[in-house]
Amino acid sequence: MERDAIKQYADWLQTNTDDIIAQHVKFDPNKVYEIIDQLKIFKKPVTEIMAMTEEDYYQQLSDHKLTLQGERDVLTHLQDRVLINHVDGSITQRQIHFSYNHEDNFAGGYSARKDLHLLTYGLKVIGAVVVISDFELVQENISADAAVSLALAADMISRWQDEQ
Repeated sequence: MERDAIKQYADWLQTNTDDIIAQHVKFDPNKVYEIIDQLKIFKKPVTEIMAMTEEDYYQQLSDHKLTLQGERDVLTHLQDRVLINHVDGSITQRQIHFSYNHEDNFAGGYSARKDLHLLTYGLKVIGAVVVISDFELVQENISADAAVSLALAADMISRWQDEQ
């Protein structure tokens, strides 16, 4: 993957959010899964991780930023999201820190727009780091729960479009 591909995809999402919501553009979650997999945050494809139960994910991979809701539920049922909202630190010293906050995209009913915002913003932050450094710096410092949140958002947007 080229270093600016993540930022370009985030820009595309931002430009096309209204058309995705209006169903004029079909959202492809596989693009998000590919980004996560190419960053090598996990040792196996993120789609396999999303098929885990919440309990297994929590015990094996989670960094405990997500609030899990049903131990035996498949991770794709999870309604909590962690938004990547900021990065600071020193690229030259390879010491960065991502900041996160919880997003409630299900209060009052599911909001595909909020999940698209979570994807766009999170990928812009990740993309900015990759463009001026490398994939490994993201891999070493990103929250597993934030990466899974990107995948969960992508999955839910796709399912939401299919149900409309």
